[in-house]
Amino acid sequence: MKPIRKYIIPLCLILTGCFFSLLLAEGFVRIFYPHSRDHVMPAGLIEMDYNLGWKLSAGKSGVHNTRYYEVVYNINSLGFRDKPRMVMKDENIYRILLSGDSQVYGLGIPEDQRFSNLIENKKTHLEIWNLAGPGYGLDQQILCYERDGKFFNADEVIFFVAPSTLQRIHYDYIYKKHKPMFVTDHSGSLKLIPIPKGKTAMTSLLYDLLSPMYLPYFVELRLKMLTDIKKKSSFKRDQETNIESITSRARVGDFEKKMLIMARNIAVGRKQRITILSALPEATRKDLQAFCDQNGIGLLEIALDGERNDLRFGRYDRHWNIEANKLIADQLLSQLERNVNR
Repeated sequence: MKPIRKYIIPLCLILTGCFFSLLLAEGFVRIFYPHSRDHVMPAGLIEMDYNLGWKLSAGKSGVHNTRYYEVVYNINSLGFRDKPRMVMKDENIYRILLSGDSQVYGLGIPEDQRFSNLIENKKTHLEIWNLAGPGYGLDQQILCYERDGKFFNADEVIFFVAPSTLQRIHYDYIYKKHKPMFVTDHSGSLKLIPIPKGKTAMTSLLYDLLSPMYLPYFVELRLKMLTDIKKKSSFKRDQETNIESITSRARVGDFEKKMLIMARNIAVGRKQRITILSALPEATRKDLQAFCDQNGIGLLEIALDGERNDLRFGRYDRHWNIEANKLIADQLLSQLERNVNR
C-alpha cells in the first residue's frame, strides 16, 4: 500500500494544478477574448439527435452576445426557432415549411426581422414555419422533413440550397459533431449511413461539458489562424484551390439531384408542393432551373448582388444582416405569390 500512497499525493497535486490552470485560462479568455464564442450557439439550445446529428432544444431560450449583436433565440415547443404554432390550420391558410441552415434560422437576427417572418406578416394568408437548424446540410433538411414534416399539415416545403448546405452533405463529422450522410451504392441509389451507435451519447456528453466554456473555442480559433498563415505563404496556389473548391461546393451534380428527387418523392407522397430556395452562383442557376422544370420542383431565387459586404454583419461574421433579410423578403414575396396562385 505504501508505494501506491507514494504516488497518490503527487497525482492529486498535479490534477489540482491542472484544474486551477484551466480555470485561470478560462477566466483570462472570458475577460480578454470574449468574442471567442461569437459563432457558437448559446449553451443549452442544441442537443444531439441520432437521426439528424443535432437539433434545437424544444422550449429553451438563450441570448447570443457577439461583437455585432445581442439577440434572444426562443425555441418553440416543436423544437424550432419559430413562433408558437398550432398543427391544425384554417382551410384559407397556405402553410409552408421552410428548411435551411443558420442563414434561414436567422443567426444574429431578431426573430421578427427574419425574411420568413417579414413575408408572413405581409401576407396574412401565408404561414411560413421556420424549421431551419444551424449548421444543417441539405441532407439534414430532408431528413428533418421526412421525420417531422409529416405531422405539420403543410401545403408546401422549401429547401435551402446554397454552397454551405451543399458542402456539408459530404461530411459525416462536422462542427465537432457526428451527422448522418448519404452515399451512392453499387446500383447508383442513395444509401443513408447513420451515425455510429454510441457516438451520439459521447458527443452529447462532451458538448454539454464544453459548450458553456470559452477556452476550447479560443484555442480552436488560434489554431485556425495558424493554418491561415501557412496558407498565405502560397497565396496564388490557394487562391486557385479556393476558386475550385467554391465552384465544386456550389455545383448541383447528379448526387445532389438524386437527393432532391428523394425529397420530391416524399413531398408528392404527402401531396405537398416542393420548392428550392436557391442562393447559388449565376453559372449554376440555369442548370438548376432546367432540373426543377423537368421534375416538377418549384424554384425561388435569392440574388444579393455578389454577396455585398454591407449585407453581412462584418469581417468575422458573414451571415446575412437585417438589411439583407429585408431585401430577400422583397425578392421572395412576388415569387411566392406566383406559386400560391398556380
